[in-house]
Amino acid sequence: MAEIESRENKPVPGVDYSVIQIPDDNNLGTGTFKTMLEPNALAKINPIISSIQNEPVFQLIVSINLAIESVTAMIGKADNTPPLSRKVFRLPKEIVVKDAHRFDVGFKDWQIEEMVMNGIKLELSI
Repeated sequence: MAEIESRENKPVPGVDYSVIQIPDDNNLGTGTFKTMLEPNALAKINPIISSIQNEPVFQLIVSINLAIESVTAMIGKADNTPPLSRKVFRLPKEIVVKDAHRFDVGFKDWQIEEMVMNGIKLELSI
């Protein structure tokens, strides 16, 4: 049982860094994926897509879309099969677009469990 942690700096425009943390390399479906946006990214780029992939065994995608006030997270295998879990969360109405923001996706047993923005748990979209 070894922990996996990998950080990527500046993976795509608007993202300062992303970090994947998986506590047990025998269970890739449980862990946390963090995305730190650059200041003012939400004002300039829409949507912002942050992802991590290890073909064919793992893929996680986060799409932050200010225009529709939502964050979508999907997890599954990177083998052209549909996601095993997909959830949409609501962005807060009072979001300050010029600030940097951190989004943490918690997942367990291949299911998206939660989305946390700047330390505050986001609600599921209906």
